[in-house]
Amino acid sequence: MRPIESERAPTSALETIALVRCESAGLCLALEAAKIGAMRDTGADTTAPSLAELLELPEVSVPERPRQRLLEIVHPDWRRLVRVDEPIVHFELAARAIQPLPPLLAARLRPNGVRALAWIEEPTGDRLLIFIDAWHLPP
Repeated sequence: MRPIESERAPTSALETIALVRCESAGLCLALEAAKIGAMRDTGADTTAPSLAELLELPEVSVPERPRQRLLEIVHPDWRRLVRVDEPIVHFELAARAIQPLPPLLAARLRPNGVRALAWIEEPTGDRLLIFIDAWHLPP
């Protein structure tokens, strides 16, 4: 059972990580904000791969497709655009909320950039947040 917010110890700025949360294939994903250079409208650019494609996730059929945006991943040696679904939120999460992947999942998911998990509170209830290392996504 997870502690409620009021039961948790105070968190200093040094104990949080800045993240960009987005959705892809119906999943809630997070990338380290320091690795994201910009967010853009997709416009006519349909050449950028979706995050779901890169993670080899099946696309979810929904009655109304969410609006998509482009996130620019910035590495010291390269830049890359990926498509993600809205909502896209910049936020900070307590480092202690982040859990490493269980060994079996780590063995299967590390090659495609999945690094950790966390639960986040939303108005509709808790939701699983999947951490992606933007610099280790498949080509």
